[in-house]
Amino acid sequence: MKQLFTIAIMVLSVWLGIVFVRPYWDRHLLQLDIEEAAIYGTKKSEGEVRRFLVNKMRKKGRDITGDNLLVVKNDRNTVYVKVSYSDEVKIAGRTLKKLRFTLEAEEKEVKNGF
Repeated sequence: MKQLFTIAIMVLSVWLGIVFVRPYWDRHLLQLDIEEAAIYGTKKSEGEVRRFLVNKMRKKGRDITGDNLLVVKNDRNTVYVKVSYSDEVKIAGRTLKKLRFTLEAEEKEVKNGF
């Protein structure tokens, strides 16, 4: 009986750890997507970058729209992408914590000298 209780506590601890880490893991994956969009933007227009990122978010099931995005490209093809969004930690349909994230990426066009 004691072993069963110990295993139940361990499983519950792992599950709670996953629930609380998920928003931060999603933030990391979203940061990678934003960096990819910034690189994409060095060769494309601001509108194309916005569409690229919104389509990528839709495919991954994230609720991020064009209203949450800021894409700025200057005449030297430096692209700045900023995304603001919120996420929640939920257990059994109840929100335990609401988190607000702002992610940024900036990339410059790289020209080969060869």
